[in-house]
Amino acid sequence: MADLRQTPFLLLLLLCGCSRLSELTPEALHAAQAQWEKSGPASYRMVVETSGDHMDKSKYEVRVRAKSIVTLERNGSPLEPEAGGNSYTVEGLFHTLDQEIDLKGKPQLLGAPPGYSSYPMASFDSATGRLQRFQRSVGGTKNSIEIVVREFEILDR
Repeated sequence: MADLRQTPFLLLLLLCGCSRLSELTPEALHAAQAQWEKSGPASYRMVVETSGDHMDKSKYEVRVRAKSIVTLERNGSPLEPEAGGNSYTVEGLFHTLDQEIDLKGKPQLLGAPPGYSSYPMASFDSATGRLQRFQRSVGGTKNSIEIVVREFEILDR
């Protein structure tokens, strides 16, 4: 009989092959951030969907001009940018991913039983470095999260 603790790892391998996501490492995140700093636009519109085991599915639309948030909506309703809006900019998503890397080393904070791990996976746009998709699963518990950038439009090139 297979060790049940291997099951999440096997699922991770399956996810990697099917979803085109790679393990989120500090090196991968820093490379994406460097690419964004080099090639990312100062003005853009982005639609981000979030979902997970312990959260409602949400859709955020953010417009950024000259690196500042102009508008932010959650599920079609306007939000004040100060109300967590920075989390849904490219830089804000990088910050979230940095936190996920820290949590990988502390899976018990995500509810993982002893011996289990957190599995953060991500894909980045090769031209700009921006996040395309992030998934995190946690072995031994239901505490997954997914962030997908559904739309990305450069404004005023």
